Amino acid sequence: MSNTKVISIGMIGAGWVAEHGHLPGFLSLEGVSIGAVYDPDASRAAHLAEQAGAKACSSLSEIDEIPLDAVLVCTPNHTHYELAKHFLQQGIHVLCEKPMTTTTEEAGSLRRIAESSGAVLLMGFVNRYRDDIRELRSRITSGQIGDVQVCEVIWRRKKGIPRPGSWFTQQKLSGGGVLIDLGSHMIDQMLFLTDAPEPVACLGSLHSRPAQEGDYSNWLGSTESVTLEVEDTAMGMIQFANGMLGRIHVSWQDDVEGDFVEIHLKGSRGSLSLRTLFGFSNQGLYKQPSLQFTPAGQEPEWFTFPPKTDVLIDFRRQACHFAECIREAKQPDITAEDGEKAIRLIQLLYQSAHKGLVAT
Repeated sequence: MSNTKVISIGMIGAGWVAEHGHLPGFLSLEGVSIGAVYDPDASRAAHLAEQAGAKACSSLSEIDEIPLDAVLVCTPNHTHYELAKHFLQQGIHVLCEKPMTTTTEEAGSLRRIAESSGAVLLMGFVNRYRDDIRELRSRITSGQIGDVQVCEVIWRRKKGIPRPGSWFTQQKLSGGGVLIDLGSHMIDQMLFLTDAPEPVACLGSLHSRPAQEGDYSNWLGSTESVTLEVEDTAMGMIQFANGMLGRIHVSWQDDVEGDFVEIHLKGSRGSLSLRTLFGFSNQGLYKQPSLQFTPAGQEPEWFTFPPKTDVLIDFRRQACHFAECIREAKQPDITAEDGEKAIRLIQLLYQSAHKGLVAT
């Protein structure tokens, strides 16, 4: 593809994250246009298409008639596989929101389809583009704490169920609860930060409480129903082939003062701890990200990040990387294999929660 050609993007799904996260990111890029917006809800498609200066479509047959170079799939989890497959088989590049799919089998199939098509399949793990995560990854890969022995990833919300009663909380549509939602990001962080090898054993536990009015994510909308079919809290431990132990704790509603993300790593030469917040919550516990480095047997050193002046910088960086991969015909930094590995671990933790310790 010529570097001077305008890349035409199709938005597949016109929900909250498409409108408030992805669309501003793509509209900020030169040489990129939004050619179409597809959503089965015609009114939502029209609303987003008007903002993007694009054609609104309420059926796949409509959007198939529009010449597109790439699409962004940000629809309910259970639709990711069929939609991404539909476009990849036409040689259309895909940026797919997390999770890649809801099953390991579908994830493997989608990876193979992408490989055979030659199209780019970029996984939407947007938090990899954060400055605090980049700093943490740099320190780990430079050997600052030596070989990583333990990696603990935590994302806990005080009142953050995403629209109770919506597809997020319906098992058949979401594939699970907080573990496949927030857990997708945190499992990816564990794998990305440590370059963890294959897991050898997993132990997971799922819990939930009845949803109450006001327990929902106030940036996503109101309660549709207080009925939850999925877990609101998940915890797990993963033993990897190199001996590293991974621990995860994610929750939508929890007994905490505010929402937060923490990542703790213990290595052979010291430890690193990041305190921050992912997402769009306005009830964060930590006002600024901070990173603590503790050399083995010594006093901790603190690093505080400058204020984040652009709240959408991570989405803009992701959009820019996607466009770069398309123009330069190169594979993305976050691959289909990364998406497959994450969903495999999530499925193993779900399996363990129902059957006990799982050895792989």
